[in-house]
Amino acid sequence: MKIKKYILSWLLMFVSVAAFAGVGQWRTHFAYNSVQVIANCPEEIYALANGAIFSINKMTENMTLYNNRSGLHGTNVCFLMYDEEREQLLIMYSDGKMDIQYNGTMHYISDLYNKRMTSSKKCNNITIHGKFAYLSMDFGILVFDLEKHEFKETYYIGEEASEVQVTDVMFYGDSIYARTKSKNYSACIYDNVVDYHFWSTCSVLPCPFDTKKGKEYTMPDGDLWKVAGAQGVYRKFVTGEEAYYLPDGPYVNTPYSMTFDRGRLYVVPGGRWANQNGTEGHVMIYENKKWLNITNAQIKGQTGKRALDFMNVAVDPDDSGHYFVTSYGTGVYEFRDDVLVKRYTPSNSILGSAAPNSPDTYTRTNFATYDSERRLWINVDGGMDTTLVAFLPDGTQRGINLYPNNSRVYTNTSGGLIVDNKNPMRKWILSCRANPFVAMIDDGGTPFEQGDDQFKLQAEFYDQDGNVVVPEFYYGMVQAPNGDLWIGTSCGPIIIPHTTDFMTSTQCQRLRIPMADGSDLLEMERVNTFAFDHNNEIWIGTAQSGVYVLNAEATEILAHYTSDNTVMPSNTVLSLAFDNYNNRMYIGTGQGLVSYQLSPDTALNLDISDEEITYGTMFQWKSHLAFSEINEVERLGDKIYALSNNSMFSVNKKTEEIEYYTKATGLSSSIIDHIKVNPSTEKMLVTYQNGHLDILDREGNVYNVSDLFLKSMSLSKQVHDICMYGSKAYLAMSFGIIALDMKRHEIEDTYYIGEQSTEVDVAYITILGDSIYAASKTSLYSAHLNDNLVDYAYWKRQSLPSGKNLQGMEAHMQTLCVVKDNVLWSLHNGLWKTHTSKFKIRGLRQTNSHLFALINQDGIAELQNDFTMPIYISYGYINDIVEDDGSFWTGTRDNGVVHHHNDYDVEYHPDGPLNNYSYRLRTFGNKLYMLPGGRWASQYTRPVELMILENDQWTNMTNKNLVQKAGHALYDAMDVAQDPYDPNHYFITTYGTGMIEMQDTNVVKLYLASNSEFHSAAPSNPDLYTRIDRIMYDDQNNLWVLNAGGNQGNVHVISPDGRWTSFDLNSISLDTPGDLIMDIRNPQWKWISIVRAGTGLILLQDNGTPHNPNDDKVTFRNTWIDQNSRNIAPENIYSIAQDNDNTLWVGTNSGVFTIPSHIDFATSNQCERIVIPRNDGSGLGDYLLDGEQINCIAIDGANRKWIGTASSGVFLIQITTNEMGGKDIETVAHFTTENSLMPSDNVLSIAINELSGEVFIGTAAGLVSYMSDAIEPEENFNNLYAYPNPVHPTYRGHITIKGLMVDTQVRILDAAGNLVKILEGQGGAAVWDGNNARGQRVASGVYTAVCNTKSGENHNSVKILIMN
Repeated sequence: MKIKKYILSWLLMFVSVAAFAGVGQWRTHFAYNSVQVIANCPEEIYALANGAIFSINKMTENMTLYNNRSGLHGTNVCFLMYDEEREQLLIMYSDGKMDIQYNGTMHYISDLYNKRMTSSKKCNNITIHGKFAYLSMDFGILVFDLEKHEFKETYYIGEEASEVQVTDVMFYGDSIYARTKSKNYSACIYDNVVDYHFWSTCSVLPCPFDTKKGKEYTMPDGDLWKVAGAQGVYRKFVTGEEAYYLPDGPYVNTPYSMTFDRGRLYVVPGGRWANQNGTEGHVMIYENKKWLNITNAQIKGQTGKRALDFMNVAVDPDDSGHYFVTSYGTGVYEFRDDVLVKRYTPSNSILGSAAPNSPDTYTRTNFATYDSERRLWINVDGGMDTTLVAFLPDGTQRGINLYPNNSRVYTNTSGGLIVDNKNPMRKWILSCRANPFVAMIDDGGTPFEQGDDQFKLQAEFYDQDGNVVVPEFYYGMVQAPNGDLWIGTSCGPIIIPHTTDFMTSTQCQRLRIPMADGSDLLEMERVNTFAFDHNNEIWIGTAQSGVYVLNAEATEILAHYTSDNTVMPSNTVLSLAFDNYNNRMYIGTGQGLVSYQLSPDTALNLDISDEEITYGTMFQWKSHLAFSEINEVERLGDKIYALSNNSMFSVNKKTEEIEYYTKATGLSSSIIDHIKVNPSTEKMLVTYQNGHLDILDREGNVYNVSDLFLKSMSLSKQVHDICMYGSKAYLAMSFGIIALDMKRHEIEDTYYIGEQSTEVDVAYITILGDSIYAASKTSLYSAHLNDNLVDYAYWKRQSLPSGKNLQGMEAHMQTLCVVKDNVLWSLHNGLWKTHTSKFKIRGLRQTNSHLFALINQDGIAELQNDFTMPIYISYGYINDIVEDDGSFWTGTRDNGVVHHHNDYDVEYHPDGPLNNYSYRLRTFGNKLYMLPGGRWASQYTRPVELMILENDQWTNMTNKNLVQKAGHALYDAMDVAQDPYDPNHYFITTYGTGMIEMQDTNVVKLYLASNSEFHSAAPSNPDLYTRIDRIMYDDQNNLWVLNAGGNQGNVHVISPDGRWTSFDLNSISLDTPGDLIMDIRNPQWKWISIVRAGTGLILLQDNGTPHNPNDDKVTFRNTWIDQNSRNIAPENIYSIAQDNDNTLWVGTNSGVFTIPSHIDFATSNQCERIVIPRNDGSGLGDYLLDGEQINCIAIDGANRKWIGTASSGVFLIQITTNEMGGKDIETVAHFTTENSLMPSDNVLSIAINELSGEVFIGTAAGLVSYMSDAIEPEENFNNLYAYPNPVHPTYRGHITIKGLMVDTQVRILDAAGNLVKILEGQGGAAVWDGNNARGQRVASGVYTAVCNTKSGENHNSVKILIMN
């Protein structure tokens, strides 16, 4: 007998606002515009550009950037190759480091890096042959074992075993061939190829080398991927569409000098010393998370001359778009934003040349700065007549020279020019080499009358201890906010305090921070640059040791950042710049630019309320998570705990009550990996993907162990397996084993069990007798429990049975058992023995004295002493089992949690959706539709499932059920539209398998290219490429359908009587359409967005005749001009929505812009961007959500905008008109995983129930909802009411007054008519917290809510009884 129990239970969460201190974050800003190699992985294409790596997801086209924070162990990558057979990515670095990425983790191979050798360790190519990778090295060929992950042999193939730079290797027949720059070599593979004698040069090859390797790949679906150099990575789809992928970044990776000014970071890649470097001049500007690159080619195209060695940027203090760039050889360049205004040389200015006969290449201008009178001062090097040149605001030019003691002084290599921040009449000048000095000129307020100047030049100083300081070289100079002058020298920093009279004193200060070796900090190190942050802390950039951060008093080291503990690609720091708008420090290194976020992120903390008090539903969160497949079950006390789709619930064995667990109940995070009970302590361990560990006791108390979560590390923190022994939990990790004390709630030890304590990716762990066993993908490690397990020497390694997939390991009858490739093996006297079975085994589960084998579809079998496996429970697809007082509980794929009694079974099914991927949400009345589909450039092939939430209950239709009814495969659900006249009749569109017509839960018809007016994106396979995207009903009950792929028949209109009209959009291609909405003010207008491949917006005006396209007007735009005359050309448009003011909101890959109702889209390309004032006295502002990917926008009943982003959660924005007629913009809320029940900050879809105000938020990890205070307004006050009413003493929630009209003000009055509080309606509702205007709880009594529209024409009231 089988009993099914469906139990409905909702978990409510209460949120209050509090401050939350975030932590600093690093970010890389690398150049990616020179793609040299690509690697073809199953889901992604990895690309190598300028020593950095990025990847492109083949399905979503999302790009991911990689650095050491994402797992890499080095910088300056030189080659990539994917090993398809073993599913691993090989990453080679120029310094010999090697990474192997497999099973989601990065494994470091350091052998070559650690090897002492004089030759280059750069890898030029990789050839995979059998189980070996043949690395083409600068010295020969290196052979790497792809299974053992170790180097096997080195071939020095030149004469007398000399080094030869090998560029590629190939195999043909029984020979190996090596290509070099000048000749080819070959050898027979059966010979001793380590011996150079067996190698010979060959003039004829049996076949050419594969020039497409690492450069070009054709996918099984027909898509072509190719290296495209400066254009990034090229892709040609099977449909003929083309795309290029290039991450945004600077033009080059040499940030020699940086300037931050009013929201912009200016970067130039110059340099010089005794001579000019000859570095091509580019200007790279970073603003609003986007790069603008002005290249040397662009400048040369305008001037006809190469621009070289850019040194410095000076920005006009009165005009942030106007700036000058100095160069050490080619003069001075004046720019306005990205336009070169003028180039200054001796031919058109008073600038001099170090070589008068070659002014185009020897006009050496070094540093430039503005003074308080807006004069631009430029330091000219090379013995010129004029050392300092000033460009005056009126366009004239003046110059002065340096005359200490009436003798002329020149600067050959200047290192700085500063206008003193305490006395603007003073200027500081630094000369780096060739008689280096520090100089100061005081012009007395008459800068060009040098007769009254005071001038001091200092080459020798005395520190605070009386020691003489004579630096050999100077490198940089910065003035602190307090006026102190910090100078970088070849022997560390020296400081000239602002209290020192430089004209009369030779005093300086040195750092006196003692180091472990007895020296002072940076005592003899080269210091290149300095910067000061918002706390006046000092950042010091060194030539070899990275960055030191000192406190403001320079007495303590606060941090030391290097390439070992940050994303910095090099310890050579060239420049520093502080972004005082966002408190971000930019660090320019010799191999690229990075930045560090100093200020803490502002977030909200949870404040979970007491269970005894009720709070109603307003402002509360609710989880709607999938519990369709039960992955793990555990018994603790009177409850059976179940893990399902990364969420947890329990079944009370006595009451059969289902309880749900989230952050609202005390858990530390959202995405759970494993649960495991420790019988000794009677506590359960809960592990999370992010490294949090929770320990739950029988009473429900939760103890968090956060050490792993807080630890900074590149490898995954995900737990793979758990073994309980005594009071300890042993955790299998990607780096080794963690021993967790379940009694004391603390991590006891970490075991690195590989050779020399290296990391081992441990998949399974178990204990047999007095030994602990840990299994990686290929090897088994073991040690005695009584040994010092921290010492790797005690761990013994042996091979596992052959096979690709390790699926489980447990102990049975004093024997170790493993499952590989669905086959059971056992270990006897060091030898592996296989046990044949008619079943395919998926894994092993131990519960008490029983060991069970999980069997595909057939249930579960118990292993006997003789290793036979009779079926024990036949109940479909079982994932886990736990014994409980002689009976068993199982977790199943399709039947929930099942309690197996002797003669009957009971199923427990928590209510919820089938899937946690809520790609598309739609609300119609009180019904929510949820679809887990999607698409991008190609189809995702996600099975179509339909989930409907109505009256707090889910109705789910599985893919199997829908396919069975439709008689056809169904993938990638895109949208749903409900018949306005029949709520049980609706259509579902899919991106590839047509459109499904539904009546209740039955399939009426499946519309494909083969049986309807739809067309296919691939005519050769029409029924799998019938790409139907957005769908909607218009005001005449016509069904509008967008048909993706090509430019013919993209729009279909189906009348209520079933008549089809199909037409195109003036040959506009709809390869990837986005949203389809009907204009609020004019239903004859239809808005269509195109997400990618021809990104833009379409306005279709059908003239009221949707079935006659001949009178239609179609307008397409892909670029706009905002209110500041700035061009907007979004790469992607992800969402559009129209608000109650008829403004169209457009969500893009980099923020949001609007098209207000007063702009005629058909004739104007104008738009507006919302500016958020900084309120810092500057009068400046920032564009709303600039740089954020906006996935979805929804408008609530109060005309507020709910904006869902790809990485930053949800923003609630309200815009109101103030008394002056201007707009006030308020961020009402910002919801993230930190301050809500949202399980992910990647928000895919938002839908709002207009009747209740409930906001449904679909994330990549699950669905939640939030009861907002805004609903659609009423036409009158006839339906006015308040709830709860009466308000009981135990109620502490909000009181909601519903049935309001637009712009209603609610005045709360007491029984005596005194004003208690004024509320502003949000659409059709207002919310009262039960307090008076002073924030105090009101007394018991009857209160009246008087409601008036702002015009005063409509009014009504409702009484509310408060009982305290």
